[in-house]
Amino acid sequence: GVAPGQQGGGFPVSGPDGDQTVVEVGGLVMPKPITWVWTTPTMQFRALQYAVPAIGVNSPAAELVFSVFAGGEGGPVEANVTRWANQFREGDGAAQAKRSVREVAGMKVHLIESVGAYMGMGAAAPRPGYMQLGAIVEAPGRNVFMKIVGPQATVESNRAAFEAMLAGMKAK
Repeated sequence: GVAPGQQGGGFPVSGPDGDQTVVEVGGLVMPKPITWVWTTPTMQFRALQYAVPAIGVNSPAAELVFSVFAGGEGGPVEANVTRWANQFREGDGAAQAKRSVREVAGMKVHLIESVGAYMGMGAAAPRPGYMQLGAIVEAPGRNVFMKIVGPQATVESNRAAFEAMLAGMKAK
């Protein structure tokens, strides 16, 4: 694997040491709660990963994952948002996803929110009662993907922190 601090398109990446109140990835710096704990990325293409404990509710931890794709790598934004949406099932079909676009620090940010049975990469069976809050940031020359996925109560309890992270984002 790549040495910590060097993943993600050659940009510095937050590690287990250092300032635990900020996330640095893909040339972006964002505020984060100290309760989110750095963990070793478990899959390829993950530049950065955090365990996200529930706040004020008894629910298992969620996972926050960041990926960085330079140029056109990683595919079109729209295709990725659709792929994320389709990982959440309701009955026999995809769960209804809420999508929006906003601008933060001059960058376009595509947002998605889904609730349902989560069928992630390589999952043997869907996990019911899951939720995701995802964002794809169109930064200069690269796209930065970030999403928090886990039990609905856990993700919901961290919604304000996720939104504050995005709202406070700056390109270095």
